Amino acid sequence: MFRRMAQKAPGAAKIDTYIGKDAKVEGTLVASGSVRVDGFLEGALRVEGDLVIGTGALVVASVCAANVTVAGELRGEVDSPGRLDIASTGKMIGDVKVGSFAVDDGALFLGKCEMIDEDRRERGMLPAPNDSKESDSEE
Repeated sequence: MFRRMAQKAPGAAKIDTYIGKDAKVEGTLVASGSVRVDGFLEGALRVEGDLVIGTGALVVASVCAANVTVAGELRGEVDSPGRLDIASTGKMIGDVKVGSFAVDDGALFLGKCEMIDEDRRERGMLPAPNDSKESDSEE
């Protein structure tokens, strides 16, 4: 009766920048396209496209990307107006601000999740919930 939406495998999208499994990067990485990390990265990531952290990768960084997929390990904060996916092999340790969030069975998430509205990214800018005193029966 219910169907799961077809999901892409981690890293199935076009990748513009690739950090291989034997690479070690320290510092700030800024990229206009999509990035895949299969090695070690420490610092900060600012990605206009998607970020994929492959199985076996370790990223210790603050991350800002359109969408984030974690199949390896990410320690740090994530800020994404799009989606954060944590695959069954993934570990995410840190706080996240995301538009949507999915965690597969077997994944680890340790942190705080704040869901954001893409049009109203600033805290306190979300519309107030409807007042429960107002109802359609009071006409």
